[in-house]
Amino acid sequence: MFSEQMQERLGRLGRNLQLARKRRRKTLRQAATMIGTSVSSVRRMEAGDPSVKFGTYLAALEVYQLDESLRFAEPEDDRIGLTLDKQRLPVRIRLKKEKRLDF
Repeated sequence: MFSEQMQERLGRLGRNLQLARKRRRKTLRQAATMIGTSVSSVRRMEAGDPSVKFGTYLAALEVYQLDESLRFAEPEDDRIGLTLDKQRLPVRIRLKKEKRLDF
């Protein structure tokens, strides 16, 4: 279902969340309570399981105060979209006669 690259990213995110939990000295049960999910969901999330709800990942990031460290599809990171926008820019812009300003 997911590409190998995407599975690796989820795995890395899960490992990072597990490290964040351990650094905060929280058990799986404590983390589940704080995140608002089950222990099994936390365990699966930390394993990078793609079936875990995206909201659970976001809640964990917020609980561990890591939500500002990730960028979520920021417009300036959209290389393809930026390239397409640049290709669509007009070479030159002309004003219609009635809109020209006389100085």
